[in-house]
Amino acid sequence: MNDASPSRAPLKVLVADANPKRGHALSQTLRADTSLEVLSVPSGMALIDAVQLHRPDVVLVDMERADRDALDSIRALSRSALERPIALFVDEDDIELMEMAFDTGICSYNVLEALPQDVKPLLRSAIALYDRFRRARDELAEAQRALAERRLIEQAKRCFMKNEKTSEAQAYRWLQRRAMQTSRRLAAVAQDYLAAQKKDDA
Repeated sequence: MNDASPSRAPLKVLVADANPKRGHALSQTLRADTSLEVLSVPSGMALIDAVQLHRPDVVLVDMERADRDALDSIRALSRSALERPIALFVDEDDIELMEMAFDTGICSYNVLEALPQDVKPLLRSAIALYDRFRRARDELAEAQRALAERRLIEQAKRCFMKNEKTSEAQAYRWLQRRAMQTSRRLAAVAQDYLAAQKKDDA
């Protein structure tokens, strides 16, 4: 299991388990692999606070059965700026738990009676899935932002055309000139123009 190399930093793994003895045993097993830097959630500390403290590459949550508090902790982490790839290890297959777990934001759900000899592929799979999801989410957010900006610009053009009795091309050129003069995005200029018109109409 020891495949650490000078060129690759150890993979930082934060182990979270509500059962201290179980969590300690899991951490000890993982520490046999020197390519992993194994960290634990301090007793009494919330998962999100432990992530802020340790800044792990991946979080490994070990769970014997459905635990609402643990799932709530995962959800809080996934919805925060500290979100990390999360792999969930469980003892028994439970469809309801699996669905709840994915809803909270885990990337990998693994039913294991015992840890495999090399756990890194499972952890790296969680990281890869997390990265893919984050890219897709960011691309969707960017597409939605671009669409909202286009709608804003179109609305500003129509308003300018109506107020100034100009063509669409003239309205667009006016917005472009204002954007260049103020070194701002076209959408920001359009938003300011619409806000000013709304204020004048009030």
